[in-house]
Amino acid sequence: MRIRAKAFDAVAQSRKWKEAVAEETKGMTAEQTIAYFNRAAVRRRFEAALRLAEQADKETERPEQTSPPKVPRSCKP
Repeated sequence: MRIRAKAFDAVAQSRKWKEAVAEETKGMTAEQTIAYFNRAAVRRRFEAALRLAEQADKETERPEQTSPPKVPRSCKP
């Protein structure tokens, strides 16, 4: 069995994120910390909605390509 090298270390990224958040929220009151996380969640949802809207726009801008109907080989001359 071959062992693959990890391309992405989720545990290391999670620790890095937790340390960054801990640094940003250091010294905040409980209410401020809750507001911080609510703000971040709202921003993530907004950005996700924008990405979906952009994808939908790109799909509607492209004209649909229709291919000619397929003719079975048995019907070809």
